[in-house]
Amino acid sequence: MERSERLWLGVLVLVFLVFNAVTLSPVVPWQKWLLWSHPRPDQQIFIEFEDYEIKLPAQGIEVKAGQLVEFVATSRDVTYGFGVFRQDGTMLFQMQVLPGHENKITWKFDAPGLYDVRSTEYSGPRHSEMFIEKAIQVIP
Repeated sequence: MERSERLWLGVLVLVFLVFNAVTLSPVVPWQKWLLWSHPRPDQQIFIEFEDYEIKLPAQGIEVKAGQLVEFVATSRDVTYGFGVFRQDGTMLFQMQVLPGHENKITWKFDAPGLYDVRSTEYSGPRHSEMFIEKAIQVIP
């Protein structure tokens, strides 16, 4: 490897290290919660996927704004997607739901309101039916 190539590789490694140090730093203002510190969720919600249906808790989902919520999703047949959307149709977050695993995601809802749930992974011919309007109520 020539000197100029080693120098360029060194610059790239330095940029990579600085970028990661800055974006993972707790002093960065957009790092509101440090999920890698394994915070204890205030609430845990279990969701099941099977045969093109999303099965939410019977009592519905109500969470408080500002609290950490852990969603635990399981699939009994194929891979689905668990997506949470604002009322204007924009996605808040999503995760893949793999069969045979407890798939977990922790989230903090910043704003009160109603949120829709839909499958974000094409799973077959009835995929478009996997939509629950106003499934999550976030209270102040």
